[in-house]
Amino acid sequence: MKSRLKAKLKAQLTVAVIAGAVAQVSALLLSFTVDLSADAVSPTTLVLYGAATVLLTYRCVIFDARRAFSAAVKKRYVIVEGTPPHINWIRPIFPGRWLAHLHIRLHPELVDDREA
Repeated sequence: MKSRLKAKLKAQLTVAVIAGAVAQVSALLLSFTVDLSADAVSPTTLVLYGAATVLLTYRCVIFDARRAFSAAVKKRYVIVEGTPPHINWIRPIFPGRWLAHLHIRLHPELVDDREA
């Protein structure tokens, strides 16, 4: 049980790092295009912009991972069987593989106990 929680937290940290990186890159691009001197833009506005970017990116990555996993199941790149559903087989290479694996890591209950 602890390994499942650890895997889920690690996957959530991966998504958070991706969201943080997107926020940093967007802030860098913003700083190139807009005058961000102390009197031009409020620091509170920049913090709110960064926080909103991180939260929206976090949700988008999770949504994309769920969508990639659903598409992989629909196209039989990932075989899910049983009640509750468990992953029976994963094709080694398929489009959207990284996002589908991220979804699986975010939901460790999909992996059989003997495989975890």
